[in-house]
Amino acid sequence: MLHVWLRAQHSPLAVWHDETKNWQSIDGWQQLYDTYHKSKSSHHSLYLYVPSSQLLHVETELSNAQLKQLGSTGKQYLFEETSLTAVDKLEVRQTGHAHVQHLYALAQSDIEIWQQSAALVGMTVSAVVPDFLLLPVPEQAVAQQVVLYQDHYTFLLRQSQQQGMAVNYLPLILERLPHLSEAVTLPAIFASEHSATSRIDLQQPSAYEPEQTQIISETAALLAEQQVVLTPLKATPTPIDSPERHPLNFFVKTSDAQLSPYLRMAMAVALAALLLQVAADGLQIYRYNSAAAATKAAVTSQYQAWFPNETLNTSRTKLQVQMQPKLQSAKTTSASHMTMLGQISPLIKQSSLHAQALVMTPDMLSFTLIAPDRSSLDQFTSTLMSQGIAANLERVNSSEQGQFSGQVTIKVTDDTSINLAAS
Repeated sequence: MLHVWLRAQHSPLAVWHDETKNWQSIDGWQQLYDTYHKSKSSHHSLYLYVPSSQLLHVETELSNAQLKQLGSTGKQYLFEETSLTAVDKLEVRQTGHAHVQHLYALAQSDIEIWQQSAALVGMTVSAVVPDFLLLPVPEQAVAQQVVLYQDHYTFLLRQSQQQGMAVNYLPLILERLPHLSEAVTLPAIFASEHSATSRIDLQQPSAYEPEQTQIISETAALLAEQQVVLTPLKATPTPIDSPERHPLNFFVKTSDAQLSPYLRMAMAVALAALLLQVAADGLQIYRYNSAAAATKAAVTSQYQAWFPNETLNTSRTKLQVQMQPKLQSAKTTSASHMTMLGQISPLIKQSSLHAQALVMTPDMLSFTLIAPDRSSLDQFTSTLMSQGIAANLERVNSSEQGQFSGQVTIKVTDDTSINLAAS
């Protein structure tokens, strides 16, 4: 398994050699493939140490139980004030001791870019960890001693087992560490970025390139101003054991990748809308079928009332064929009904009666009359009969309001219409 160190976003790669205990400079991913993937078929996977400058850090006094209650989404929102990336696009990892918890976050897009870069040359990433873990842990108490590493591409600081960072502006870091008394410095892994095997001793600054020497001199001057003892250490940043099991491993398998909360919510809303639409369509279909069944039953019942000696065919096409002759023949009888209604309507308006529920059949008219008393119904029926209308009063009922209702049935024939017209 290869240990690969990416010190900055566009820096050369550094590959660790266990046999010689040093780093080899590789220009890029393609050279890494040419050097290791082709020559040694077993080197298909790697552990990637990524720039701590890409790392976000939050220190909190919340307990493990409280952080567990927050969940992954709640932890992401702890970085809302410091992250330029949308918080739901962060991968968060947690480590801590005693009553202090340290939360670190990396942008998912950065992790994906590093994984894709390796995949393009046929290699897979098994762990993604911040590069401050390459530095040894300070021996003294927290905030009294730190370990520094500095070269052309990066400047790292480690405070404890759980805490480290990339240094962007050293004076500001020193202000945050007022009890700092000693800074242990490690030599750069390469004397020159163009030399893959050279090693640097901090006690021999003449071996450095001019730019590297200036960097170290400026750092030493800043530490001296703060009365911090500068202790060179003849050691080199060293890979950690089992990076894939480290709490700060940011590697996420594709199958384990989770959708963002916003996307999950949008999918849930879309699914709910779909289910609601399906339910509405189902209810509409059910109501349509119920109405169709009720209409079919009503049509059958009405047809049997009109034509008791005939059987109704409920097929839509055959129903139209069967009803068409009946409708055409009904045109000859409609004049009789209309003449009868024209004769009856003025009589009803002249009386104190109210008509309702008119029913027409081929040979009969039937309607309900509402009257204040029974004698009014009998008088109206007598009036109809006196004008030659065959009327019959049936089913007379009284209501709680003192009114009477009765059904008047009138027989309609062609002869009736002729007699009415003549009169």
